[in-house]
Amino acid sequence: MNRRSFLFGTIACLAMPAVARSGTLGIGLSEMRGSLLAPEPAAPRRTGDRSAEFQFAINRAAAAGRPLYIRAGSYDVSNIRLPDRTRLVGVPGETRLIYSGGGRFLYSEDARRLSLDGLMLEGANRALTDEDDGLLSLAFVEDLDVSHLTVQGSAGHGMALTRTAGSIRDCRIFGVRGTGIVSTEGRAVTIAGNVVSDCAGGGVHLRRWTAGEDGSTVRDNHIDRVGLVGVRLSSAGSVRISDNNLGVIEGSAILADEASAGTSVSGNTIDGAALGIALLGNGGAGLSLVEGNTVRNVASGTPAAAATSGRAAGVGIHVETPGTVTGNIVEAASHLGLSLGWGATLGSVVASGNVVRRAGAGIGVSVVAEAQATVITGNLLVDVPGGAVRGMRFAEFATEDLTRVGAVALPGLTVGENRVA
Repeated sequence: MNRRSFLFGTIACLAMPAVARSGTLGIGLSEMRGSLLAPEPAAPRRTGDRSAEFQFAINRAAAAGRPLYIRAGSYDVSNIRLPDRTRLVGVPGETRLIYSGGGRFLYSEDARRLSLDGLMLEGANRALTDEDDGLLSLAFVEDLDVSHLTVQGSAGHGMALTRTAGSIRDCRIFGVRGTGIVSTEGRAVTIAGNVVSDCAGGGVHLRRWTAGEDGSTVRDNHIDRVGLVGVRLSSAGSVRISDNNLGVIEGSAILADEASAGTSVSGNTIDGAALGIALLGNGGAGLSLVEGNTVRNVASGTPAAAATSGRAAGVGIHVETPGTVTGNIVEAASHLGLSLGWGATLGSVVASGNVVRRAGAGIGVSVVAEAQATVITGNLLVDVPGGAVRGMRFAEFATEDLTRVGAVALPGLTVGENRVA
C-alpha cells in the first residue's frame, strides 16, 4: 500500500470517527478532517486560543493509533503536548499553527514514535519559557519522522531535539533568533533536504554534553544567511556532513570542535563565509576526511570566525585532526587556501590533489607542532602571491615558500610534486 492509499484509507475511515465520537470539540468535525476527495478552500481564521480543543483531538487520535488530518486554516494554540503515536498531517503551506504564547508551542517529553507532515509552525516571535526551546521541542523520541514543515518566527530555536533518533526531511526553517535545528545527545539523526535561512544563532548544531559518537548525518541541506556557524559539531563524533550548500555565513560554514572525532566532510559547496571548513583537534585518535568540497569567497573582514572557532578567518579549509584533505577546490580565500595545524596542535595529515586559486597563500602548515607525519603533495596552487606552501606560527607566516629549491626542511613534513602557477 502506498502512502497516498494509506492516507485515503486510514485517515478518512479511521481517524476522523475517533474525533467525531468525542462530541466536545469546538473545532468542527469538517474543519478538522477537511476533505480527502477534493480540494477545499482555506477555512477563515478564527480568533481566540483553541489549545484545549486541539489537544483533545490529538490525544484521541494518538490513543487510537490513528493519524489526525488538519485541514487548511489557521489555529492559535500553545503548550500542545504530543503523546506517543502522534501523527499530524496538514496541507503543506495551508495548515498554520500559530503560537499564542505563554510557555511552549509543540513539545514531547516521553513519546516513542512521532510523525508530523505538512504543517506551518509560526512562532510570531513570542517568548518561549526556555530560550533553549524550539517551536518544536522533542525529547527521548525513538522513531521521529518530521517532513514538509515550515517553521518561522521563533524567539528560540526552530527545532530542538534531545536524545532523539529519526529524521528531519524537506523542511523550511527561517526567521529564528536561535539555531535552525539543534540536536542534543542525538542518536543517529538524519537531517536532509532542508532549507535553513536567516537564523541568527546558526543553521544546524549537533552537540553532546559528554564527548561520544553521535552518528548523525547532515546532507543535501541548503543553509544561508545564518549567524555564527552553518553546521556545528560540539563533542559529537562520527558525523557525516555531505552535499550541503552553504552561503553568506557570518562565521564558519562548517565547524567541528576538538571532541568531535571521526568527522567526514564531503561534497559540500560553500560560497561566502569568514572561514570555510574547520576541524579542530588535539592530534588524538579519530581520523577525519575532508574530500571533494568546493569553497569560494572566504574573507577575513569579519571577526565572526575567530569568535566561534578561535582560529584565523579568511581560510578555505583548516584541519588539525589526523586524516586526509583531498580533491577539494578553494577559490578566493583572503588568507590561506588550506591550513594544517594551529600552534602545537597538528595530527598526521595528508593534503593531496587539492586545487587552490586566488588565495593570499596556498597552503600553511604549523611549524610549532611536534614532528608529525604530514604530507603535502600533488596539489595545484594558482595565483597565490603569498607563497605556495608556507610554515605557520599560528596565523603568522614563519618560513619562506617551502616548494622552492633550497627551502628549509622541517622534521616530519614532506612537501613534493606540487604544481605552482
